[in-house]
Amino acid sequence: MAKKEKVKKHKRKKELHLRFFLVLLAFLIETSLLILLLMSPILFPLYETSYYFLFVLVALIVVNFILGIFIVNTKDEIDYKFAWMSVCFIFPVFGPILYLLFAHKVTTKRYKNLKQNRIKKYFLEHKKENNALLEEIKNDDSSAYKIAKYLDYCGFSAYKNTEYTYFESGEEGFPQIIEDLKSAKKYIFLEFFIIDTGEMYDTIYEILVQKVKEGVEVYFIYDDFGAANTMPSYLYKKARQDGINCYTFNRISPTINIRQNNRDHRKIIVIDGVIGYTGGANLADEYINKIVRFGYWKDNFLRIEGEAVDGLIQSFIIFFAICSKTKVVLDYEKYSYFTQNDYKKIKVNNEYVVPMTDIPYDVEAVTRNVYLKMINEAKDYILLSTPYLVPDNELSTALINAAKSGIKVKIITPGIPDKKMVYQVTRSYYATFLLHGIEIYEYTPGFNHEKAMVVDDKMAYSGTCNFDYRSLYLNFEDGLFLINNKDILKMRDSLLEMISKSKKQETDKYVNCSIFRRWFWSFLRVFSSLF
Repeated sequence: MAKKEKVKKHKRKKELHLRFFLVLLAFLIETSLLILLLMSPILFPLYETSYYFLFVLVALIVVNFILGIFIVNTKDEIDYKFAWMSVCFIFPVFGPILYLLFAHKVTTKRYKNLKQNRIKKYFLEHKKENNALLEEIKNDDSSAYKIAKYLDYCGFSAYKNTEYTYFESGEEGFPQIIEDLKSAKKYIFLEFFIIDTGEMYDTIYEILVQKVKEGVEVYFIYDDFGAANTMPSYLYKKARQDGINCYTFNRISPTINIRQNNRDHRKIIVIDGVIGYTGGANLADEYINKIVRFGYWKDNFLRIEGEAVDGLIQSFIIFFAICSKTKVVLDYEKYSYFTQNDYKKIKVNNEYVVPMTDIPYDVEAVTRNVYLKMINEAKDYILLSTPYLVPDNELSTALINAAKSGIKVKIITPGIPDKKMVYQVTRSYYATFLLHGIEIYEYTPGFNHEKAMVVDDKMAYSGTCNFDYRSLYLNFEDGLFLINNKDILKMRDSLLEMISKSKKQETDKYVNCSIFRRWFWSFLRVFSSLF
């Protein structure tokens, strides 16, 4: 695909970089001071140096021993535990500090009750009765039923009577999003990870401002970390002045925050309770290929119209309450799909959609488990597209066992990386997978940002969740699990077309590479769950 001219960025872009680096500098200074405080008896002894050195050494051993016991007994995945224990062993002074700052499970009981319990309670309160529909799915496809039943247990309802449209690129879906936003009469919900000025964001923002003037309610959430290097810190204030109910998730600050490692990686649009969007694309021009960063940017949008939009509505409402720090959430009955009686109801039989979301504060890695169950239920083929291939041990084993069982397993990764270190971690898995018959293709036209898995023409996942630890365990994510949907075939064909434009990776290249590269990849694998 032809590259397009890179548009000029706004002049304030330099100021935005400054904001990000000032916060990073303050964070590094505070962390260094903490380390210096721990090492002060060694650096500035008051008495005999040997006594204080011995005291600090014993204290570090005790602290790391206690922390090691704590890590072993957490409910985290085994690779994640091993990586953090390695960090604490190699860096006994500041390893525990890094764990407190970046291990997502360490938080206060009050914070857990505020976030986790509130979210679960909300989903359970508004979850519709699902038994009849689950039985219907069971009669159509027993394999997909097991996954739908698991999602039901997690609080996510299955829906039918929903029209689903798969847009195989950001630029294909963008015009339809604009058309739908312009048609809004009641309300608009938006939630994104990355936003950046340019044609995509500016066009949408102008529509939002115009809709506010027309009396449409507009609610907007964005992740402050995702926008820190692209947008001004006062963006949400400006949006509120324009009548938009705008809030940030986890506003970054120069003070140390042990919860800063969680990100709102979700992408959600809801219009009037009847039309919804998710997918991999954010609100920035590279996602619709108006600018070129890493070659052609391969991404997708998923549009749903009908009952399943209600799942996106529920996810947005409770998350908006958390970001706005209010005790009262938006009135679900007002915004629910099922109360929009002036809209013509859609009738679609034997096609099912389950909207779902991941919550890093609990122990249920929903999308990770859906990926795992889809792999285990496969009978013919598995197509996986991901920008980052950093699976945990159980996912790796499942993919390998599927290939050993004669199932065709094809994985598509980027040909041009956006993060070079993560790209090396991704490649560190190639040799093992290739040796066991898994086919890996690097998308040569550019960067593959699409997150999708298609199995046997019958079921698929697509949404925001990458095949890596950060998405599977640390971030808020959302996606759609599809059963017997006609656009599953369109998604399959799109992935196969990507493969036709990709370079197939050869086993010898990774098995017979230099010993230095093999050691480097082995080292990265130890800490792969931390990337």
